[in-house]
Amino acid sequence: MTYDSTQLLDELNVSILDIIDVVETDFATYSLRELNWKPQTNQWSAAQCLEHLNIYSRYYNPAMKAAISKANSTSVSEFKSAWFGDFSVKSVHPDNTKAQKTLKRLNPALSELPDTVLDNFLNHQRELRDIITQSRTVNLNTIKIPAEVAKFMKLRLGDCLRFVIAHEQRHIRQAQKVLDAMSPLIA
Repeated sequence: MTYDSTQLLDELNVSILDIIDVVETDFATYSLRELNWKPQTNQWSAAQCLEHLNIYSRYYNPAMKAAISKANSTSVSEFKSAWFGDFSVKSVHPDNTKAQKTLKRLNPALSELPDTVLDNFLNHQRELRDIITQSRTVNLNTIKIPAEVAKFMKLRLGDCLRFVIAHEQRHIRQAQKVLDAMSPLIA
């Protein structure tokens, strides 16, 4: 699939702003105890959903920043998604309701997470917005980022940004469902 590079980055930036807004306005109204509440022992809490995204951000944000800083390319008007990129985005897209198995190293290790999980998440989002700004000056097609789950597989920078944000949207939706399920219990 081919995208206008500027339009794609604009849309991704709006998506991040939406995610930040949801976390700042909705999630921040809950106590730490509520954010750590789990519908069932084998399901994640809202805080664990955010920590899972923090784990991804701790890998992808520095990887994208490093790749952009080393780039010799200049921006181009079109971004062409690669097969692996489209596959990766579709697998984590919020509309894909198929459960995904998470690798142990990407699972939030703690059941009860500290209150820093929310601030860390928001800081990662601000950093991601900066990465999008930096991405406007480089070729989204030629910069490659190793995929976290299989580093020998590479995502084009444009696909990596699409993947990260779709993954975030998926787990923000999951966290919202957890908080919605808890709401009648605390009313």
